[in-house]
Amino acid sequence: RSPDEEAALAVVDRMKEGWQKLDGDLILSLFHDDAVMQSMMKEPYRGKAEIKAMLDGFFAIATAVRMEVLNRRVEGNVVTLERRDHFTARGKSGILPAVGIFEVEDGLIRTWREYYDWGMYERQIAD
Repeated sequence: RSPDEEAALAVVDRMKEGWQKLDGDLILSLFHDDAVMQSMMKEPYRGKAEIKAMLDGFFAIATAVRMEVLNRRVEGNVVTLERRDHFTARGKSGILPAVGIFEVEDGLIRTWREYYDWGMYERQIAD
């Protein structure tokens, strides 16, 4: 791996750590000011203010997150994580298969695209 690839992996590893610590400030610090984060079945969050609002909303209902990484790949500045996200939200535990694609520039996440079944997540936390 090149030094740039190692650096991109380190940023994504810190992001993963932030989720597991339920630390929205840490996660937000890893994004460019004009970053885009998108769960592909929904409209994107553009910029840190929108990403922060999404994180605040999720962390208001979540009490645990663990990203079980099944496959991790880096090519240049692009990191791909195939995962099973274990979570507890609204008092209910679930597992969500997901793939995240991260584009890292200058040591920060520029773009994060998530692919998962939104309905599967909603069913697991439904009342």
